[in-house]
This record gives sequence, structure tokens and C-alpha cells, in this order.
Amino acid sequence: MTASRVRVTTKVVDRDFIRVGRSRIDGTGVFAKRKIPKGARIIEYTGAHVPVDAVVAVANEGPPAAVYAFRLNETTIIDGACGGNDSRYVNHSCAPNCEALSFDDHMYFYALRDITRGEELTFDYRLNASSPRRPTKRARDAHACRCGSANCRGTMLAPRSARAR
Repeated sequence: MTASRVRVTTKVVDRDFIRVGRSRIDGTGVFAKRKIPKGARIIEYTGAHVPVDAVVAVANEGPPAAVYAFRLNETTIIDGACGGNDSRYVNHSCAPNCEALSFDDHMYFYALRDITRGEELTFDYRLNASSPRRPTKRARDAHACRCGSANCRGTMLAPRSARAR
């Protein structure tokens, strides 16, 4: 019997990339504690998995104090207000540095590019208007964007080319 030459390492990979703080975009935001390399998985968006229909019913009753809902797929929304983590504070930007990708009923934020220490993490919400037609001024105003990027659309609603026709 020969001895195995498996190399065991005790090195822990530090993936503690973020901190929460006051945002210039809107209220609370998420910031890089250190440089985050392009392509890095930053954090999972967690919370209760709720049927879309249930969320729509609650929304029709009136606006809640804060909404931390992330659509996982056609039938399920992740409610970050119920069992969620700091990822629920990632703000919208028309020039995002993160993207959200789902795998096996989990949603994760990944770095689209190298993110510098202290930089706020953002992704493009690309919200859908309730109608496939051009959103009303009221809808655009209700979802106003405050990202301040050079190519700001002025709204968190998805660009017209990304909406259903």
C-alpha cells in the first residue's frame, strides 16, 4: 500500500468583500471593503422564496415601507426583507459594476469588472413596467434613478429594447 500524497491546505479564502453604509445613490448601500476582482462571486441574495402571485397581491394593497424583492424566475421572488442578508442593499445603477446570476434556485452577485476598495456595489435593476407599452411618466417618476452615471436613463425601468413588445 502506497501512501497518498494529497496536499492539504489550511488556507482560508477570505470572501468577506463587503460592508454596508450610507449611499449617495439612495439610503443604504453596499461597499467594497477591499478590491474585488472581475468575475468574483460577491454574495448570495437571500430571503424567503415567495410565489410571484403572493407578492403582487400584497403590492396591490399599498406600498410597503421598503421593498427588497428580487425575481428569481417566472414563478418565484426572493423576499430579502424576510430572512435576507446585506445583499438587499445593493442599489441600482445604469452603469453597474455587478450582475445578478441565478443557479439552482439561488441568486448571486458577481463583479462585472474590477471593483475598487470603497466603491459602491450596483447592478441594473431593469424593472419591468406593468404594461409592455412605453411606461407612463408616473411609472418613470415612481422608479426614478439617482445613480448619477454619465449614461443614466433617469429610471430604474428596463430600457425599451429589453421590455416585451
